[in-house]
Amino acid sequence: MRKSIVMALALSFVFVSSAQAQVMFDRAWGVKAGVSVAEADIGDIDETFSQSNRTGFAGGLFFQNWWGLLGGQAELNYIQKGSKLSFGSLGEEETKIDYLELAALLKLGIPLGIVRPGVFGGIGFDIKLSCDIPDDGCDDIKSTDWVGIFGGDVAVYFDAFSIFGDARYNLGLSNIVDDPSSILDVKNKGWTFQAGVGFPLR
Repeated sequence: MRKSIVMALALSFVFVSSAQAQVMFDRAWGVKAGVSVAEADIGDIDETFSQSNRTGFAGGLFFQNWWGLLGGQAELNYIQKGSKLSFGSLGEEETKIDYLELAALLKLGIPLGIVRPGVFGGIGFDIKLSCDIPDDGCDDIKSTDWVGIFGGDVAVYFDAFSIFGDARYNLGLSNIVDDPSSILDVKNKGWTFQAGVGFPLR
């Protein structure tokens, strides 16, 4: 009986402490970094070549605010996008486009002790920072892009910081080719996998 009481008190203490830790992180900022696995959606001509991913870097800063189960997150990210195209005997061509992304996300997270798993969705506005495409192809790439963002994450809360993992799918919403005479309809898409650390804003 006494052991049961002690265990119940201990579990209550852990739950209250973890709940307090999560409350501390109702407003937080942090940094994250990871891998971008990108490719391009090239409309109706995909069958004329084979395509593989461009693996690059993704990372940035974020600010989040929680209101119970719902939260909002603003981000400033650097993301490497592009793709590799193979034309059989004609060789391979790699496109490299790096962006600065401003993102706004709506989040749903369920507190489970010191852990909060969640899902999110939102939109990103990408600003082209650099471009590398053979035969001066960068001249026809727009300087901005709109992106839909969907994913999930899980955070673990400690006294002074939190750690988390994040997986998301990025879907380009507009044609990135800026050439009225072109028949190409090219949209960025791909996955990012990141980990990071957050700090409460008091």
